Amino acid sequence: MSVWDALEGFPSARALERQVASGASPHAWLLLGPAGAGKRAAAEAIAAALNCPVEPGRGCAKCSSCRRVARRAHPDVHHHAPEGPLIPVDVVRDQIAPEAARSPFEGAFKVFILEAAERMNDAAQNALLKTIEEPQPDTVFVLVSDNEEELLETVRSRCRVVRLEPLTLARVRDVLTGEGAATEVADAAARASSGDLTLARALALDGPTRARRSLWASLPGRLTSAASALDAAADVLQEARAAVRARDQEQRAEVLELSDALGEGRGTAAARNALGRRHRRELKRLEEDVLGEALSYLASFYRDVVAWRAGDHESIVNSDAPELEAWASSGGTDAAMLGASERCLVARASFESNANATLAMEAVLIELSRLVPPPAASVAAG
Repeated sequence: MSVWDALEGFPSARALERQVASGASPHAWLLLGPAGAGKRAAAEAIAAALNCPVEPGRGCAKCSSCRRVARRAHPDVHHHAPEGPLIPVDVVRDQIAPEAARSPFEGAFKVFILEAAERMNDAAQNALLKTIEEPQPDTVFVLVSDNEEELLETVRSRCRVVRLEPLTLARVRDVLTGEGAATEVADAAARASSGDLTLARALALDGPTRARRSLWASLPGRLTSAASALDAAADVLQEARAAVRARDQEQRAEVLELSDALGEGRGTAAARNALGRRHRRELKRLEEDVLGEALSYLASFYRDVVAWRAGDHESIVNSDAPELEAWASSGGTDAAMLGASERCLVARASFESNANATLAMEAVLIELSRLVPPPAASVAAG
């Protein structure tokens, strides 16, 4: 067992594992690849492997250090992600650079994971460049990006670049069935995840994620009027807030665990403050992620209706969607379906601009109720 087990089947990830285990880890990595390529899991595996006291360079996945990295509760592993359309220069100057100058609290390395690194503006990238050009010997940066062209060449050239690719659907199905998922569940999860193994595992094996997906599947047939759309939006928002409350309880336990690990001595305030900031960012992002799940499901559902009509069943993402055939036989036009799908994607993107989540969700579901009302068969079944 190791921290790399979650990346089983990713050839590039195995090569990355060997590089980290060799003891010759660079001070900066750049992990590239499309969504579903395992970049985030690989970044966390690097952080865990570097700090594992039991199997240094490999990561045992069992010790307290490895488990806390997986829960994002390790004081020496710092996650940064956009809290809007950009990662501004202030984040680099005021949070990352000062923390990078400090020694690790308990681990061998202080690791900074920057998700969607391409969304640093030029000023932020140049500020980061000054830090990664002359890093502390025990500091490692892991930049994660879907779009390397948005990164400055000066930043790319100072990182070891690793390109990751998503698994095939057949491989995802095999992994899930090997982990105990029923064949039909594994097939549906693989299709819905588009090759993202982490998402596929959640869809097939995680109870709360599967329950949320059942709620999302009920949404198209519920949007019969503006009033029903508001009711549906309330349920989606309630689901997101429930996920946030559950995670908040986990965070409280992590704070206590950190207190036990670090004590109350001098120098611990910075670690506590960093954990608090990370927790606040994480809760905000979690709410947006759950709302985004709902919108992504709707967007893919309306696309699936068009694909079903065209006889292109291989490209259908939600093979387990109820009433898909009834929708495909309905009078709604392909243009309306694709328009509805686009409207969902636009609404999801609005979260990156700090749109009001409640208003955005209510607005899009009301619009969908007018643009693509459910067929009579779907309403009757609901």
